Amino acid sequence: MKKITRTEEIECEVRRIAVRLYPECVALFELPRMVYSKIMQDNTFRSKPYRVSEERIKKIIGTMPEFK
Repeated sequence: MKKITRTEEIECEVRRIAVRLYPECVALFELPRMVYSKIMQDNTFRSKPYRVSEERIKKIIGTMPEFK
C-alpha cells in the first residue's frame, strides 16, 4: 500500500474543505481565502500544522474539475 506524502495530505485537505465551503461562498474568488482561514483555524488543533499559502490554495482549487 502506497503511503501518502505530506504534500498530498495537505492538497487532499484543501480539496475537501473547498468542496465543503463552496456552497457558502458568493463568488469563486472568495473560496481560497475561506479555505485558508479554515485551515489556519484547524491548525490550532493539529500536532503538525499545515503550512500552506493562499496562493498555493488558489492553484490547487484551479486544478479541481468541480470549479471549472
